Amino acid sequence: MRKGNSSIRAKLNHDSGMLIILTVICIVFFSIMKPAFLSVDSFASIARQIPEIGLFTLSMMLPMLVGGIDLSIIASANLASILMSMYITSHIERGEENIPAMLIAIVICIGTCTAVGFLNGVIVAKFKIPAMLVTLGMQMVLTGISLGITKGGTLSGYPESFRFIGNGSILGIPMQFILFAIAAAILVVIMQMTSFGMRLQMYGSNQIATQYSGINETALLIKTHMLSGVYVGVAAIIMASRLNSASAGAAANYLMRTILIAVLGGVDPNGGKGKVSGILWAVLLFQCMATGLNILRVNSYIVIALYGVILLLAVIVRTRRYE
Repeated sequence: MRKGNSSIRAKLNHDSGMLIILTVICIVFFSIMKPAFLSVDSFASIARQIPEIGLFTLSMMLPMLVGGIDLSIIASANLASILMSMYITSHIERGEENIPAMLIAIVICIGTCTAVGFLNGVIVAKFKIPAMLVTLGMQMVLTGISLGITKGGTLSGYPESFRFIGNGSILGIPMQFILFAIAAAILVVIMQMTSFGMRLQMYGSNQIATQYSGINETALLIKTHMLSGVYVGVAAIIMASRLNSASAGAAANYLMRTILIAVLGGVDPNGGKGKVSGILWAVLLFQCMATGLNILRVNSYIVIALYGVILLLAVIVRTRRYE
């Protein structure tokens, strides 16, 4: 068993090394093609995009570690941000600062996403339905509710203190990046230093062996989806703050990207294998690539097709690598 774990760790470390090399190659390539890629504005754009997509990817990584997937994370974030916006606009006058009300709104946002994660976990665990089908159905339900509440419109108008979360900075470091770093560090501790994190990875590696080991499968799956919901909620807060708005269609293109980044970051689609550090490097690589393609003005449809090709190749490589 130790030999097997050592082999997996070696593969994951090798993956991180490859991601670093690919990131350097990506930066050099786009710098040659377009020197403007090395500008301060370019790297500032990358830094602003990393926290949101990074948090969504971490939330996607968790169900993937237990051999599942969560297709409802964006719909959950949108509904949570809409409910949060409704509370803010009804309890805080435009331009007024009301910290207690803002904190309650934040709790509503994270609580909504955690509740969605709980429902997903219960249905997956209790009824033994594939996570893909459960979360796809949940995505449709949540999107329908969001559209019903907003009538397809957009809610906006947050106080300055709330907008600071997604647009402000402390000592020159974007506030959203600080929150992302804290969230990632907490997840590293959970995954590497708690029995829950160890059981989570063990379950994804061998579900049958985990069941015979006495681990409560139902509780594990529910907790995993709830933790994923917490990270979705934090991402929703940052997204709403940055955009100063909430709608049913926000971040619609993030879902496929989170799956792509998770696989690039070393998460095995079959479960059990993946590290936060791999996700961090994959997010950086992806955003460098996305920014570079944008600077080169590559057609957006071509970019989508390119992401699809990369995802297919990454899945093939990961699957063969962990066989």
